[in-house]
Amino acid sequence: MVGKNPRVLKSGEIPASEYQVLWDTILSGREWQGEFHNKKKNGELYWEYATISPIFNEKGAITHFLAVKEDITQRKEMINELIKAKEKAEESDRLKSAFLTNISHEIRTPMNGILGFAQILKEPDLTGEQQQEYISTIEKCGVRMLNTINDIVDISKIESGQIIVFVTETNVNEKMNDIYTFFKPEAEQKRLQINYKNALPAKETIIKTDRNKLFTILSNLVNNAIKFTKTGSIEIGCNIVETLDATSLLEFYVRDTGIGIRPDQKEFIFERFRQASESLSRKYEGAGLGLAIAKSYVEMLGGKIWVESEEGKGSTFYFTIPYLV
Repeated sequence: MVGKNPRVLKSGEIPASEYQVLWDTILSGREWQGEFHNKKKNGELYWEYATISPIFNEKGAITHFLAVKEDITQRKEMINELIKAKEKAEESDRLKSAFLTNISHEIRTPMNGILGFAQILKEPDLTGEQQQEYISTIEKCGVRMLNTINDIVDISKIESGQIIVFVTETNVNEKMNDIYTFFKPEAEQKRLQINYKNALPAKETIIKTDRNKLFTILSNLVNNAIKFTKTGSIEIGCNIVETLDATSLLEFYVRDTGIGIRPDQKEFIFERFRQASESLSRKYEGAGLGLAIAKSYVEMLGGKIWVESEEGKGSTFYFTIPYLV
């Protein structure tokens, strides 16, 4: 370093305006204090805190500058980690509050419907048609509340590590057909077409996996597709795909023509306690746990899940599981 200008230590990340302030300060005879993000001779970046003072001769002219510096890289990293931890804790508190508010809403709303229509059924002058209508509404409210409670129980078991994977021989085509048959009436009620495509050849349809978790994953994805699709169609299917290391995966997809997902929403829709709309004014019911449960189950089965979507044009959810025979 002897004979070289200290600028050789510059990282290139600090704007020239900050160096200008430094020079204006010390050339005016004052002391400057601040931080540098510099680099070592091996190119590694580090933070340092510096105090730079001018040195005067007997005539009062500046002849040298004295710089005393301290490596504060670890201190900066610790401060940044503390800031991140604080932000994460605040975000966690906000999400839990939003989640509890939404859960309360998801339980109170159908419960109010059940109690309200049960009270109306006591009216003596109701026609048979009116009674059937109110009973149907009570049933729908009951199913909605039961689904919410089931999701809470499932996510609680996942959080506490109480979920066990039971691997058995599973007929994939049979499970896909069960999903199609189960959701067809609900889709048709909304005047949506639901299609089941790309069935596996009979000799390839038996694999080893947890059949109940596979059914739950598909159920959550199809249920979401129906919920967020007003017109058009839902398509479910699966394919066998080969990876670069010559292993086989079973890739499932659920495609819809619904409202789609904004790019910023894709980052968190699989997170627990999150959903695309977290306010009580949202248009779609649900506690926002379905995708979190699906993601956890997919990972338990050794696969991964992702989404391709364009806002206003629909979404396609994909997930893979090992093709074990």
